[in-house]
Amino acid sequence: MATKINVRSPFYVKAEPASGTLTSATMQLYIYIGAKLTTPTSSELRYTITKTPIDSNNYVVYEIAELVRDYLDIEFDGEYDSQTVWVESDITMYDAVDGGGSSVGTSNTDYIAFDGYGYFHEGTNPELSRGLLLSNNTIFRLNDSNVRIPVFTEDTNSVAFYYQGVEKRSITISSSTNTNGQIDYVTVSGSDNTDTYEERVVADGGTLESSKCLTDFLNQIDIGLVDEVWVATDTGTEIVKIFSTEECKYEPYKVTFINKYGALQDLWFFKKSVESTNVTSEQFKASIFDQSTLSYKTYKHQQQSFLAQGKDRITMNTGYVNDDHNAVLEELLLSEQVWYTEITETEERVIPVIPLTKSITYKTSVNDKLANYTVDFEHAFDKINNIR
Repeated sequence: MATKINVRSPFYVKAEPASGTLTSATMQLYIYIGAKLTTPTSSELRYTITKTPIDSNNYVVYEIAELVRDYLDIEFDGEYDSQTVWVESDITMYDAVDGGGSSVGTSNTDYIAFDGYGYFHEGTNPELSRGLLLSNNTIFRLNDSNVRIPVFTEDTNSVAFYYQGVEKRSITISSSTNTNGQIDYVTVSGSDNTDTYEERVVADGGTLESSKCLTDFLNQIDIGLVDEVWVATDTGTEIVKIFSTEECKYEPYKVTFINKYGALQDLWFFKKSVESTNVTSEQFKASIFDQSTLSYKTYKHQQQSFLAQGKDRITMNTGYVNDDHNAVLEELLLSEQVWYTEITETEERVIPVIPLTKSITYKTSVNDKLANYTVDFEHAFDKINNIR
C-alpha cells in the first residue's frame, strides 16, 4: 500500500541510517502515471538529489511535494477523471561524500500523489486518509441533476444511494494499481460525466430545442432523486445527506473545483447571477492635421485606442445552504483550478474561471438563520483571442 501525498503541502522524507555515520545520501525520485511498476525504469526517473548532513546531524531531509507537483497536470473538460501520479523514492546512504565509500543503508518507499493539501493544525505530511473525499456531509443538488461522490478507492468498500430509506443503487468499490483508478466519482445515475437531461441530450449528439412545455415537463421529473448516500470505508460508514432544490426563476450554474483532497467537487449556485465585461486599453494622441490643406477631418480620432482587451465576469449566489457548506466555500476560494459549466442548445461549455472573492464571512444557523453566499468569478482568459 502506497503512502498518500497531498502535494500542495510540503512532504518531508528523512534519510537516517540504522547504524554507522552518514556523510551523504542520494535520492532517486521516480514519478509516472499509469499502472504501478514493481521496479521503475530510467524513463520514469525525474530527479537525482544528493545531500550531506548539516553540522553533526546523522540524517538528511528531502522535501519532495513541490518536485512531484510539477508532474501532476490537472485538467477538466466535463469528464471526471482520477488525476494522480505514482512516486517512488530510492535513497542510498553513504559513509563518504558523493557516493564514495560504502553504503550504510537504503530506503525505498512508494507514494500516490494527489493535488490536495492539509491545514496548519493538521501538522506535517498530512495524509488525510479517508474514503470520502469531501469535507461536507450535505450536498445541495438541482432537481434531475447527478449526485457525484468522489472516493479514494484504496480506503472505500462500497457506496449506496437511498431515497426515503429505500436503496436505489449500490456500487462495490475496488482498489486499483493504476493512477486512473485512485479516485472514483460514483454517481446515482451511473453516468460520471452528465448531470441533467439537457447535458445527456448534448452528450448523445442531439439538439436541445427549448420550449416552455418541455421545461415544465422536466421540472416535474427527477431521474436521480436520492436523499442519502452511505459511503462504507475501512474505518466505518459516512452518511452524506442530499437536499434537492427546484429553481424556476434563475439559471443555476454548476461550479467544479479541486478540493483539499485533490478531487473534483461540484457546487451548485442556484440563485441570481450577474454577468459583466471589464475592458482595458491604452490610448495615444494622433496627429490628424493635414498641412497641405491646412485642415483635418472631423470624423477621424484624435484620441486613438490600442491594445483593447476585455475580461468577462460573473457573480453567482449559492441560495440558502447550511453550516456544513462553510468548508466547501473555503476550499473553493483556496482552489487553484475552478470551472463552471454552461449549457447551450447545441453544446456543453466548460469555462475556466478565477474566484475574485478573496474573503468571506462564514454564516451560521445560530447567527444568521439562513445563509446565502455570493462569489465573484472572472474568466481565466481574455475576451479577444490572442493565443499565439
